[in-house]
Amino acid sequence: MKKSVLFVDDEEMVLQGLQRSMRVMRNDWDMTFVDSGAKALAFLEKTPVDVVVSDMRMPGMNGAQLFAE
Repeated sequence: MKKSVLFVDDEEMVLQGLQRSMRVMRNDWDMTFVDSGAKALAFLEKTPVDVVVSDMRMPGMNGAQLFAE
């Protein structure tokens, strides 16, 4: 069974780089990439994940606030 991983970062270039570098794991992980804490919370309301990887410095909601939710 694949593990599910949610990546959260407000910088599009960082998310694109993560997508490229994590491509080798696509057979082992279901990966989702979102660009804000709010979008991460909306996704998590509908879809449980095994791991969340988040930028800690984002506008609106930082990583610590995301993890507290």
